[in-house]
Amino acid sequence: MDVVSVSKGDGLPLGSKKVGHRQWQFSIAVNRARKLVLHLFHKGENAPFYSITYEKIYSVGGIFSVLLTFSKEEEVEYVYEVDGKIKLDPYAKQLRGREKFGEPRTRKQEELVHCVAVENVKPMGEPLYLPFHEMILYRLHVRGFTQHESSKVKARGTFRGIEEKIGYLKRLGINSIMLMPCYEFDETIREEDRDIIGFRFAKQTVDKETGSRIAYPMVNFWGYTEKANYFAPKTSYAMDKEHPIEEFSRMVNKLHENGIQVLMEIYFAYRTNYTLILDCLRYWVRTFGIDGFKINNEVVLGKMVVTDPYLARTKFLATTWNLGDIYNRYEIVEERTLAEYNDGFMVDARRFLKSDEGQTETFMQRFRRNEPQQSVINYVSTNNGFTLLDMVSYDMKHNEANGENGADGTDYNYSWNCGWEGPTKKKQILQLRLKQIKNVLLMLFLSQGVPMLMAGDEFGNTQLGNNNAYCQDNEIGWVDWKLQIMNQRILKFTKNLIALRKEHPVFAAPKGLRGTDYIACGCPDISFHGTKPWYPELYNYSRVLGVMLYGKYAPISKRESDKSFYIAYNMHWDDHKFDLPKLPKGKKWKVIMDTDRVNLFKEDSKSKRKTKDNKIENLDSYLVKARSVVVFQEMDQDRI
Repeated sequence: MDVVSVSKGDGLPLGSKKVGHRQWQFSIAVNRARKLVLHLFHKGENAPFYSITYEKIYSVGGIFSVLLTFSKEEEVEYVYEVDGKIKLDPYAKQLRGREKFGEPRTRKQEELVHCVAVENVKPMGEPLYLPFHEMILYRLHVRGFTQHESSKVKARGTFRGIEEKIGYLKRLGINSIMLMPCYEFDETIREEDRDIIGFRFAKQTVDKETGSRIAYPMVNFWGYTEKANYFAPKTSYAMDKEHPIEEFSRMVNKLHENGIQVLMEIYFAYRTNYTLILDCLRYWVRTFGIDGFKINNEVVLGKMVVTDPYLARTKFLATTWNLGDIYNRYEIVEERTLAEYNDGFMVDARRFLKSDEGQTETFMQRFRRNEPQQSVINYVSTNNGFTLLDMVSYDMKHNEANGENGADGTDYNYSWNCGWEGPTKKKQILQLRLKQIKNVLLMLFLSQGVPMLMAGDEFGNTQLGNNNAYCQDNEIGWVDWKLQIMNQRILKFTKNLIALRKEHPVFAAPKGLRGTDYIACGCPDISFHGTKPWYPELYNYSRVLGVMLYGKYAPISKRESDKSFYIAYNMHWDDHKFDLPKLPKGKKWKVIMDTDRVNLFKEDSKSKRKTKDNKIENLDSYLVKARSVVVFQEMDQDRI
């Protein structure tokens, strides 16, 4: 294939674009480069068949843009050379040369990675636009989710592997997933980075060209790196290495067909051009129908993305939002698209769970938080920290496998091992750990805001105490699906709890609850209590809290509203008797969950046996056992 003509391009769009029969346009921002060269390659070859150097005649503002006509139709690969260094096109839609995840590559080998001039990608799907208050969010790593052999999928560690798990996600009750970085990034951490990042290098290989021994650390498994191409689905996460775009699109469409939203995390590098950021976000929404993004707002301007018309209904999650800069103080937001995403709920829920002082009022505020102009994402575990099971199994991080002598990972886990560090066969400790897991899941799923699960937490996935598995592309970092069998009680409890939340809108108000009786029904929408009704015990040494959610404020239809619920949290190491708030005439409380009692809440949904506990009638008070949570539901007296 030869280049038969060269002319000046239009400049936009940036990247590569097919503009006619055998005609392609290549455009890139010059960014004050002293010398810039475009190299073109035949598929699979390392030597360019054509190169063209930047000249002012090919300049459109600050963009180098050329229109090339080829002698025949054939797939083309390309890279740029900027001041003697190879540079990948920031707008490339596909890369070739990183097909195998974690394969050690020297910098010279990395220079053999090429961009692929892809036929113009047409829109392949539409977003679902589920409102925040309906979301049950599930966060996963594309490779780690199904790479373990126990996942039983055919396409392990890929987009297609997620497709194969859609049935599982639906049975669990998930309607939204968030993908950790799954665009192209260079996961190799090289020896020349050693002084900068301080890793101890654990892997070694021999450079075939020089014969020298080269040491490598474990890979950047998570993908939070500035060495990234944000427009291209990661080829090593695709089963079909030639068509990662189509495979990613198919995954999104299949999820959407099953009522599951798809959100993405994009970690933009410091000083990323704002035009590129907007172009990137629009591309994922327009092409694949992505429903939302978690962005790093120390780089991305919140007002820039929120006020973009094309992204008007796209959800954005960030550590914090400057709402005063984005909205007028009293502006009514018809459809919320912003959510706060940080560790606040996790830290406060964990501290309340492990009986720290001064946490009752703090958790109370976390429970109800759900602002008019933004939602909030609540979680009790994330990739950066202990898993849910490890949170109740370890007091200290165990990151020895990372090779950094314990210097990595946070020292503040707010965890409690229940009396034994790590795995144990002691029945009493295992029972306490199970109860603590149930307690914190109730904190999560019955609070206002959007509950988020980390993949595998629903059946006790463990990282063996590693609280920073950023480099563990192995059994530590992967989800172990065998644990579904070992920890069935956690999985069944989680499924039933998700079903309860979805069945009762009182747990998921569209906007924040007021704490007042604004419809004059005799009770506020949310109220807080102590062991005595209407008197919350918020002093420093308190470890008890009662929460009542009044069903009249959660309409189901024009004539029917939801049931009222009362949740009694006792995070003290002693039992406490709770007197329950009075209900209207003909209504009584019934216990539907008690984390101290195994048979309540029907952990086995197929079982039709009724326990003695399920026949409790006319409750005015209840003894809540130490470190337990009890949930009461309003019932008609003649049905109890």
